[in-house]
Amino acid sequence: MHAEPTHCPCEVPIAETRRVVMMLLLSDEHSPWSAAELQREIAGVRGDPIDVLDAINDLHGAGLVNVCGEFVTPTRAARYSDALHLGAI
Repeated sequence: MHAEPTHCPCEVPIAETRRVVMMLLLSDEHSPWSAAELQREIAGVRGDPIDVLDAINDLHGAGLVNVCGEFVTPTRAARYSDALHLGAI
């Protein structure tokens, strides 16, 4: 038996999952997103649906997303920061 767990080479770091969640939330193509929709959209391509929920929880803890029931939306601060990076302000 192996002492170390085997990791799938397709695993995506949580930081990457957080970035993808924020990218989707900040796009104006679809709003608001439910957590289940984010899981389907991201996990289908990038890995485990649990990682998406972990990313949402991390972003919520950092004050970057609001969670209201099943829906996830970016905070005003996250939208403002995104606009600053795009040079829109």
